[in-house]
Amino acid sequence: MNAYKKIVVGICAMFMVFALGNNVYAANAVPNTPKKINERLSPVMVEFEGVDSIGSKLSTRLKELFNASNLFNLEGADVPKFRVLISSAPEFKSRPSIGSAYSVVWLFSLSDATLRHYLAMEVGVVSNEDVNDLAAKIVEKTDSIAMRYSYLFPEKK
Repeated sequence: MNAYKKIVVGICAMFMVFALGNNVYAANAVPNTPKKINERLSPVMVEFEGVDSIGSKLSTRLKELFNASNLFNLEGADVPKFRVLISSAPEFKSRPSIGSAYSVVWLFSLSDATLRHYLAMEVGVVSNEDVNDLAAKIVEKTDSIAMRYSYLFPEKK
């Protein structure tokens, strides 16, 4: 019985030390206020061309994800930016809700008046159920492209 009490007292002491440590940590914790990360804030613009609803849904979802991300700034102004061009068409004209063929092209433009530079592309077929997953995949690939080609942006003074 005596050994049992020592074990219980030891466990209680461990929990007290753990609880005190958490209180100190909580007092020094960073407040939960998300902010844009300026070091990696990549300006991006989404341009859509198509007549099908699935492609339109993909474009809208992609804009929502870029706008919510702390890595991108959805930009419409005439500044250096990455352009994500999306083109889509129904996979079958007689059944447009089955799926869409899409293409995504990543470009860089220094301004609206200058020639755009090709960076990457992707083509495929997407169904209505897969739009969210594809949009997330495009955002992820855009981030890797933004990191790879970050040197294209002029240095800030």
